[in-house]
Amino acid sequence: MTDRGPTLSSRGRASTQRSSALGTAFVGGVLAAGLGLGAFAVAVLLLWVASPYPDTNPSRALHLAADLWFLAHGSDLVRAVTASGAESPVAVTPLLLMALPVWLLYRTGRHILETTPPYGDTAWPPVPSVSPAPPAPSSPTLLHLDDIDPDPGPRLLLGWFLAGYLSVTGAALLYASEGPLYVEPLSALLYVPVVATLTVAVAAWHSIGRAAFVPLPDRVQRLYDRLPSGLCAALEGRRGVTALRAATASVLVLLLCGALLALLALGWHAPAVRDGFLGLTHDWSGRCTVVLLSLVLLPNTVVWGLAYGLGPGFTLGAGSTVGPLGTSGHPGLPHFPLFGMFPEPDVTGPLYWLTAAVPLAAGLALARYAALSAKSYAAATRPVATRPAGAEPACRHEWTGWRETAAAAGLAALGVGVVSAVLAGLAGGALGSAALARFGPSWWQTGLAALSWALLIGVPGALVARLWWLRGVPRPPKPAPRPRVKLRVRFGRAAKRLTRAVGCWSWAACRFAWTALARTASRSLRPRPRPRRHARHARGRTPDSREPYDYAYDRGHGTGCAAEYASGYAPEYAPDPDGGHPWHDASTRSARWSALRASSGGLMTDFEPTTLPHEEAPENAVPGNASAATHKGGG
Repeated sequence: MTDRGPTLSSRGRASTQRSSALGTAFVGGVLAAGLGLGAFAVAVLLLWVASPYPDTNPSRALHLAADLWFLAHGSDLVRAVTASGAESPVAVTPLLLMALPVWLLYRTGRHILETTPPYGDTAWPPVPSVSPAPPAPSSPTLLHLDDIDPDPGPRLLLGWFLAGYLSVTGAALLYASEGPLYVEPLSALLYVPVVATLTVAVAAWHSIGRAAFVPLPDRVQRLYDRLPSGLCAALEGRRGVTALRAATASVLVLLLCGALLALLALGWHAPAVRDGFLGLTHDWSGRCTVVLLSLVLLPNTVVWGLAYGLGPGFTLGAGSTVGPLGTSGHPGLPHFPLFGMFPEPDVTGPLYWLTAAVPLAAGLALARYAALSAKSYAAATRPVATRPAGAEPACRHEWTGWRETAAAAGLAALGVGVVSAVLAGLAGGALGSAALARFGPSWWQTGLAALSWALLIGVPGALVARLWWLRGVPRPPKPAPRPRVKLRVRFGRAAKRLTRAVGCWSWAACRFAWTALARTASRSLRPRPRPRRHARHARGRTPDSREPYDYAYDRGHGTGCAAEYASGYAPEYAPDPDGGHPWHDASTRSARWSALRASSGGLMTDFEPTTLPHEEAPENAVPGNASAATHKGGG
């Protein structure tokens, strides 16, 4: 009860468990950032206290500790107090300082994921099943605590962890954004979240494996699901593991060779290094500070030696180049022990050409580990008497073809190039705004050189090593091939398929042609209506036309014309719903009579008939009308 809180309800316990996990993640981020800042503050304050004549106050020392913490994340610093009066950037990241915040992020992230259910070893105490009360009808949209999962996912946990880490980062940025040596805000806002996110992603991958994709957004997960299955299998299967192992071995060999070159350079130029160390300061506290600073920058020197051995070398400002094929002149550097190991300008010889062993050693290491599966298969296929202890007999699926070996070596070479470029970019930077704006190796030149050497040496070396280890080893039997079919049978099957396809297409074409022909014939044989003679004559007549009008046809077929108009040829003359005929309307009859009189050339009378000759007078006609009688008589 004291561990879970005062409440005994299942709802209260679920919410308490969830809030406790999220609070633990947030506090873990705050502690990771606070421990890093505290470690830098302790080191700087110890040096400040040991100094015999400190000319600053503790606030300046704490500012310097915050600046170093941001510099360890890759951020840039700016020196406001210089001899020229202009601001000067400091962008060289000490790699040894970077190891502390990265290690704290990694360890804290793994601890949060491994101690929180359902991914941790421990689990929450079981919650008794209690039937929830029905929701009140007045508030049907309220969210009940029973619907909340007491076990937050990794996305939520890591989000709260990063929120705690970045909250401390924001407070430290406000504190260290002013002074003679201050942090550039844009670089801090860019590099600190990137370093924290990448480190936490690696910790999640090592803790929960494939479930580490759960913290990613849904769009990223969908993009990952859309990748080709062959690429996913290559990255997650045996080929991906082999490539990762080979790339790791090659990078370690490159770093070892770079360290050897740096140590040889320090021993070769020991007098210059000693003079720089003794001339920089005279008290023991200052010399201890110089020694610590040299140790902090020693990993950067290793990466510089790596770039020197690969061929591109590095620059010391003002466009200078320091490489195995020659060294050009560089501007004057400040007195520092590590700067005394650089070779003199225009000095070269066979001793410097021995650096060609660096890419050769890295390529051979990559080739060995890329073809190591072939060696394991060869050891597993030996007789039982000569087989190494613990070696199991080989199976067919363990056989590695030359294509798989070459693909694994190519992936490893790509990884070596990427890692070399990242290390070169972190180890170099700017130490000033003029001649020292470029200081250290070039990231793209170093990465391209590492990729080229790994491909040229590693891929052929892996194939040669595979052939050497598999010499005399019988190839595993292939699966039983399909029975061969005679050429005559194959030709007959192909002809049958072709004939069937041609028949189907021909039948479809015939059906289409027959349907089109039938439709055309039915349209051509369909009966057409008679032309509307009266409408045609009415439309084509002009007031001064003298064309004779077929009055006899009109008189003898009046009923037929009306029937034609009623059947659809002339909508304006269609029969009325009451049973009458518009043809006999007074207005229609008057219009016809006017047209006849105009076409007669003055031969017809001026009066208009009231009835038709073959019909009786309408009901509304006036009895005894003279015009009607005259028309009946022979008008």
